[in-house]
Amino acid sequence: MTAFPAANLISALTTLFDQEGALDIGATKAAYAQLAEAPLDGVFVAGTTGEFTTLTDDERLTICAAANDAFGPDRTYWHVGAASAHQAASLTAAAVDRGARRLAALTPHYYAATESALLRYYEAVVAQAGDVPVYGYLFKVRTTTSVTPALLARVADTGIAGVKISGEGSAVVSQYLAALDGRKLPVYSGADSEFAEVVNLGAAGVVSGVSSALPAPFLAVRDALRSGDAAALDIARERAHRAVAATRQGNLAHLKAVLELRGIPASGLRAPLDPISPEERRALEADIADLL
Repeated sequence: MTAFPAANLISALTTLFDQEGALDIGATKAAYAQLAEAPLDGVFVAGTTGEFTTLTDDERLTICAAANDAFGPDRTYWHVGAASAHQAASLTAAAVDRGARRLAALTPHYYAATESALLRYYEAVVAQAGDVPVYGYLFKVRTTTSVTPALLARVADTGIAGVKISGEGSAVVSQYLAALDGRKLPVYSGADSEFAEVVNLGAAGVVSGVSSALPAPFLAVRDALRSGDAAALDIARERAHRAVAATRQGNLAHLKAVLELRGIPASGLRAPLDPISPEERRALEADIADLL
């Protein structure tokens, strides 16, 4: 098989809360410190896996700063996306002031942004960021803002440094890659289970929520891709697929239960989701026993 020495694994981090829903910064820092022992290429903080829509701006900046301390500024992507350009630009300025050296911004959400408003949004964030690179973040099913492959090519001209595409399979990712028409813009997929597929298409790698709790299988996929070891890749992909299935495609309650099994304090959910049941917890523990 072809080797892909530049294949990257970025983990999308969870945010930990106490049982009353208050931010548990101590537990969050403990989870980050434990994960920082793994040789990840980067971490994506305060995104969908981090329950960012439930956080205040101050809380977002606090957990991003904690990740910056744990992983270093060159491996930490601070998520500053917001529903409006005004809020996103404000978060960008505050993040840069607190030491951010990598930024990511989800498209405007809730209100479906028009094409011109979308371009103005990224122009505002890129301008506020100065020389700090900004990565775009597309997630149509969650944001209501649809960015076609052709429109992504226009967004690229606003000065973004790369893009993460979530909620789409490798076939759609290939359309975005083709539309960029040779632009040197790193494209990341949010599909944990399609790491090898998207890299084979020309993507830079994945931003993986499941790997924030179970990094080993995904690191093995990355290393096999880098070395071009087909046999190792087959084994690693099977284990990564098991991790995705065991956590119900990165369900937040399941990810936080895995962290508990790793010795991190129990975390509540702010997202309006059900906690993991005792039966699910027992099944999860059995399913991931050899993946921790």
